[in-house]
Amino acid sequence: MANLDTRPTSDRQQRVLQAACALFLRDGYRVSMGAVAREAGVSKQTVYAHFENKDTLFHAAVEQLVLPLHATLTPESRGLSNTLIALARAHQTYVMDQANVALGRMLIAEAPRFPAAARTFFRTAIDTVASRLADCMAEAMDHGTMRREDPEVAAELFLSMLHGLEGDRRLFGMHARGQKAQDDWARHAVTVFMHAYDILPDGTALTTKKPGIGTEFS
Repeated sequence: MANLDTRPTSDRQQRVLQAACALFLRDGYRVSMGAVAREAGVSKQTVYAHFENKDTLFHAAVEQLVLPLHATLTPESRGLSNTLIALARAHQTYVMDQANVALGRMLIAEAPRFPAAARTFFRTAIDTVASRLADCMAEAMDHGTMRREDPEVAAELFLSMLHGLEGDRRLFGMHARGQKAQDDWARHAVTVFMHAYDILPDGTALTTKKPGIGTEFS
């Protein structure tokens, strides 16, 4: 077993995190630290050296899983309209992914037994994204590129539009839309939201002009 732990610390930690992500997605919170160690090819002692307990490891794994969503929330470099488009794409790719939906389904079922894990998932994967999106929208309102409303309400509305009934269909194992239909839904959600809040596609100052149905999203 000693030979398993000869890699640099950063490499071992990343292997543990990748193994944890894969196992949590497949088996839910019931995964043991020993199973993570075996999957990562390291000792159990190495796992505990990097992550104090399973709660800490689960939190880090969820943060890793939602990185693609957080990466889209950079309006200072792309403008709010492009941020919404990027977030919509990431939502369809990652949040609606079968493995992520399965993890959410398992955590809902296990919430009475593992309430801390359920709270961690909600706060890290959902609440934090909504909070960061609200900050992006508040900044756009300050810059005059989005009509001033409650940014937290606006962020929740947009995320709810992306989720739609399709998220519930997948959660309950019903027949899901195909990829093209999902892309069309995300495109329409972005267009309707931009129209409702007077967000211009080019990110210019607020005017009476509203974005049309042809808002770019490809």
